[in-house]
Amino acid sequence: MSATITISPSEIRQIFQPRTSSASRFWELAQKANNLAVIIEARWDQIPAETRELLKIFAYAVIEPPQGIKGVFIELLGRFYLAFSLFSIAIKGEQDAFIAYAGAFKRLLNAILSGIEREDIAYEKALSEALEETFAGWETSEAMTAEEACERIRAISYQALE
Repeated sequence: MSATITISPSEIRQIFQPRTSSASRFWELAQKANNLAVIIEARWDQIPAETRELLKIFAYAVIEPPQGIKGVFIELLGRFYLAFSLFSIAIKGEQDAFIAYAGAFKRLLNAILSGIEREDIAYEKALSEALEETFAGWETSEAMTAEEACERIRAISYQALE
């Protein structure tokens, strides 16, 4: 009596295909985030409105955590998971890949926020006026501390939002 065993070609490929380590996954995600950031930086106006809206929702969800007890719980779980992940990464020696991923994610987020700012004409106008005012009195002005500079930038942002 004979038995036949059938194995599909895809099963064979899975056997010989190397497994992706988490470090290479971080590198892959970093590359994708950087590529997307480049596209957003160069072509924000050409991105369809629906896609821009999704990108805005994504960016605001990242920078504005959810409110209420559910938001606190989600934030606590997120921090616990991040701490565990960072510990695991440190043990495995994958810090470089994670740092590259974090930098690419930050670049992507900044690209989206810059695109949003470029859409807001009032913000652009207020920023231009502030820059003109700053450079007009450049040679006669005194040095500004870091705190004063932050307060000045914050005031410009609030003025643009009004």
